[in-house]
Amino acid sequence: MSTAPNRLRTPIPALRAYAGAAALLPGLALADDRSTSAVISVVVGVMIAVGAAAVVARARPPASGWIAGLAGLVVAVAGWLLPQADPSPITWLLSVAIGLAVGLAAGVPGWGPVVLARWAVPCAAAAGVVQLVVLGAIDGGHAAAPCGVLFGTAMLVAGVLDHGRQVRAPRRMTRALAGSIAVLTIGVGCWIGANSPTATWFGSQVSHGPRDRDRVAITFDDGPNVRYSTRIARILDEHGAKGTFFLVGKALDARPGVARQLMRDGHLLGNHSYHHDSWRWLDPRYPELERTQRAFRRNLGVCPTFYRAPHGQHTPFTAHVVGDHDMTMVGWDVSAGDWNSSDAALVAERVLDQVGPGSIIVLHDGLDGDLTADRSVLLRALPMILDGLERRGLDPVSLDELLGEHGYGDHC
Repeated sequence: MSTAPNRLRTPIPALRAYAGAAALLPGLALADDRSTSAVISVVVGVMIAVGAAAVVARARPPASGWIAGLAGLVVAVAGWLLPQADPSPITWLLSVAIGLAVGLAAGVPGWGPVVLARWAVPCAAAAGVVQLVVLGAIDGGHAAAPCGVLFGTAMLVAGVLDHGRQVRAPRRMTRALAGSIAVLTIGVGCWIGANSPTATWFGSQVSHGPRDRDRVAITFDDGPNVRYSTRIARILDEHGAKGTFFLVGKALDARPGVARQLMRDGHLLGNHSYHHDSWRWLDPRYPELERTQRAFRRNLGVCPTFYRAPHGQHTPFTAHVVGDHDMTMVGWDVSAGDWNSSDAALVAERVLDQVGPGSIIVLHDGLDGDLTADRSVLLRALPMILDGLERRGLDPVSLDELLGEHGYGDHC
């Protein structure tokens, strides 16, 4: 009888325990966000991950090498996705995937994320936790990506080394669970890609300008607003700044005079869809873009070259339509959540906490194309934002100047 399997007994549980510390990833992924909602999301995420791992590990489903390897890939991918997911149920779904994957790959008698039996296991787990904490302290919210790769790789190696050691073949339910975890992770990844203002795997998207120049772009979505857009522009002018206004086509058709005033004042205008709803972005043809371009041509005689997706939602089809129109899809890297806040000081604080050279800031002079939406919070927050940018030596410019591209094209 071969003695090779016995020689592997120590590294296998050690590697699995080392990988098991990945259940802490949801917390570290959001460690640098101190808002109440983020803290709640962190706590819930950690509880979900540890709980899911404990439940599955306690059942000790026999896992073959390929199942352990698949679990490792899930942890690696989920760790990469976590920093790109806002504190929300999406983070919790990733926590479920991480916990289930860790528990599924455990498969060592007496081991679980809560109870560790052998001496090699707690040592490896302790090393993993220390490494997680160090990475979290160094890299803050982006620590989950290297951690996910580290622990996912540990799982994968454990699965390869452990291949053939199982006494029983994986049950059908075990295989189904492994497949479900993979499908869940892929589905969440697609959702993040479609809703992220920075992700580019669903099509080219610009989220910031050059980082080596002290310039930023302040952009405004969902207008024009008959009550607030020109007043916001006046505040910008008083501070010697220029903004970029992404207009909703239906609002532009209803009150083109506001947009004309913004253009006369030297501010840049961009395309922000025609209806600004929550479902037309799923149409592969995406006629919203063309319809809004025609509204610009009809009312203002210009053809914007910058497009911003409502809520940042886009698909590869959307990106293809944008590219066919020789336009650039623009996201952002600084968001203040001003659309659902009435605290001007908090809005300004959020912007100034995140901003840096090259940043694209998103604010809202309207709400979903509502011509009369109350945006008084922005009138109070914008002077504080502009004063804060001036203290940091950051110059607010229009988006075409930040990116070095033409703001309007020759045809629509």
